[in-house]
Amino acid sequence: MSLTTILAIWGAVVSTILAFLKVKEFYREDRPKIKVTVAGGYYVLAKNHPQNPYGDKPLISITAINVGRRPVTLKKAGLLMPRDKEKKKYLVGGDSVTSINLTEGKSHDYHLLEDEIKNEGLTPDQYVAFVIDAVRRFYWSHGVFKRYSKLHRIK
Repeated sequence: MSLTTILAIWGAVVSTILAFLKVKEFYREDRPKIKVTVAGGYYVLAKNHPQNPYGDKPLISITAINVGRRPVTLKKAGLLMPRDKEKKKYLVGGDSVTSINLTEGKSHDYHLLEDEIKNEGLTPDQYVAFVIDAVRRFYWSHGVFKRYSKLHRIK
């Protein structure tokens, strides 16, 4: 083989690999991505603050962070409930009735009263939160196996 042939093969292989990586990067990066976190025992303001609508009640905070490059409009947020035929499948946050537009790097917090969740039989280590966007895509705080094992949904 001549030097020209070797360099031609090398150039073809390298350019094909780089083209594949660029296409993969474009599709991976250029879509909406929301990171969802959930935490219990949360207080918005000081318990006796005049602008605190929750008083001394602990809250569950569901935070949605846009880590993608596309803006996303969020419609609802809530908690996944344990499987029970008489109860709801989801408990949606009361302050998630308005649409929230999240641009790149922005976040929004939703709040639920923790006492109401404890009455439903859910403990803080079982909290699994979700956020729904305008096109009805779900974004979860946990992966599918962790989500169902936390709530003992696999039987």
